[in-house]
Amino acid sequence: RMASWAEQLERELARRGLAVASVPGKGRGMVAVQSFFPGEVIISQEPYVSTPNKISVGSACDHCFAPSHLRKCSVCRVAWYCGSACQKEEWKLHQLECQAMAALTEDRKKMLTPTIRLMVRLVLKRKLQNAKAIPSSGIDNYSLVDALESHISKVDENQLVLYAQMANLVNLILPSLELDLKEIAHTFSKFACNAHTICDPELRPLGTGLYPVISIINHSCVPNAVLIFDGRTAYVRALQPISKLDEISISYIETAAVTKKRHNDLKQYFFTCACRAVSRFSIAGSEEDALLEGYRCKNQTCDGFLLLHSDNVEAGSVYRIIEQLERKLYHAFSITLLNTRETLLKIYMDLQDWQTALTFCRLTIPVYESKYVFERMILGVYAPFHPMIGLQFYTCGKLEWFLECTEDALKSFTRAADILRITHGTKSQFMKELFAKLEEVRAEVSFRFSSRDGQQEPSDCHGGK
Repeated sequence: RMASWAEQLERELARRGLAVASVPGKGRGMVAVQSFFPGEVIISQEPYVSTPNKISVGSACDHCFAPSHLRKCSVCRVAWYCGSACQKEEWKLHQLECQAMAALTEDRKKMLTPTIRLMVRLVLKRKLQNAKAIPSSGIDNYSLVDALESHISKVDENQLVLYAQMANLVNLILPSLELDLKEIAHTFSKFACNAHTICDPELRPLGTGLYPVISIINHSCVPNAVLIFDGRTAYVRALQPISKLDEISISYIETAAVTKKRHNDLKQYFFTCACRAVSRFSIAGSEEDALLEGYRCKNQTCDGFLLLHSDNVEAGSVYRIIEQLERKLYHAFSITLLNTRETLLKIYMDLQDWQTALTFCRLTIPVYESKYVFERMILGVYAPFHPMIGLQFYTCGKLEWFLECTEDALKSFTRAADILRITHGTKSQFMKELFAKLEEVRAEVSFRFSSRDGQQEPSDCHGGK
């Protein structure tokens, strides 16, 4: 009896001192059946398929991901190789890919994103393995890809439409194959939460690869292992002593971040991490976040850190001190100073201190609109009709109107409308509401002006901080 793919995988992993197990709250996971010491390779894997990030410019060899001595395939003009050895290694797969890509028009070739190409290569490799034209193994077969979770039921409608369009494009590239477009769309969803970014030793992204066995390893914000690449070969190494029956874990995200950011970064994987570093929303969690953000206690004799997120009033007080110091250190159009003022705007909006919020909102707008002349080029934080400028004027107008600074509100809403009609059009509900606010404020200004016989009174909306 021919062993099933699951039995083959079990045997392959057992040889490496590993096993697949059901982990409470996580589903499948990988556990150690022997001990590993720090720095020891737990598992290594070649990708089932991979592709460099930059296809057209030749950023890396298609086979080994080396960045130098690259030559373009003379037929398809898409693939790049560092030498004949890598080209021969890839030939059986690339021969089919080459024929398909060479038949494409130049416009179609421009639609070959790394993700599309990854799918094309996956379809072709599956075809070759089914025909036994290239070998398969317990850790290199399509059944492992098929077993990956797609989370398709959790994907929003817009993304589903995009996956369907991408599947149609793959069908256009490979017209001779009878493709199941629904299956292709599901596999694109698998890419989104299972593919790995292949990096160089300095962790600079080179490309994308699908490593279905390594994808079994679950995430932790305090992992006991790390994923590193040598070329396109993935290595999982122990970071600490790992005992028998310990679960192997790596981090899917940048862990040098506060709890909220880690939660947001993990959303693409459709789970909420329950490890001790990310699940603490108590004072302990606040302490971790405060430590990572690096603000010391205001008491200069104390070496502790300040719990900023527990109290917006306290946070506002600290950021005001920072803003005052940054005004002395940085020029008026500094991005660092801008970021601090944007934070203060959000804090005082949450505190419903509208006057202070308006003060900081007004301070951000000149930086948003600023222009610099640098080596005969005009540079700016945002382009003249960037939506961020319009939205900041819109926020400013709402605060001014609430504070009865009606003439100022009219100016801000007018500027917002002038910009956002370009970036947002005029037919959305948001724009209709903006135009309605603008007309209401304009009518109020007109009424006030006429009621005092044309004598405008000075506005009292420019108080200091």
